[in-house]
Amino acid sequence: MKRGFTLIEMLVVIVILGILIGLGSKGFRAAKINAKRAQARVEMSSIETAVKAYQSKYGKLPASDSYQGRSDTPDSETLSRDTIAILSAQNEDENPAEMVFLQPQDSATDGTFLDPWGTQYLIVLDTDYDGQVQIRNHTLRRNVAVISTGLYYLNNDYDADDLIFSWE
Repeated sequence: MKRGFTLIEMLVVIVILGILIGLGSKGFRAAKINAKRAQARVEMSSIETAVKAYQSKYGKLPASDSYQGRSDTPDSETLSRDTIAILSAQNEDENPAEMVFLQPQDSATDGTFLDPWGTQYLIVLDTDYDGQVQIRNHTLRRNVAVISTGLYYLNNDYDADDLIFSWE
């Protein structure tokens, strides 16, 4: 009599392996998302620190003179890109000493600072200098706030829990 595995035994092993691989991949995906969230928080903290260093050096926030004194700047992509350019010494008019306050590791060719999902960080500055910023539905007692929207847009379900805020 030959000793070996029957077809049923082989199918049972394959099904069990498939279930285990499926369960493991979900855990791996969650770990990968959590690691990207942590990376985004570190990068947003770096942006806030760079803004504070710029303000300490120049006595104003890193926004062009056209924004200074106006109500808080919106979380626009243009302002965010301009702010990163100033902080990374790519704008000599607003950073005449050409000091590098921020060196983004992952930046696009147009100078934007991208979050781990490839979406631009959004920056809001307290350009009216009242000690708070208005951002979305929040009033924050600070002079800068940063948002990462990459995970929010990646999932296509637009869950507000997927927005990552620098103040949380």
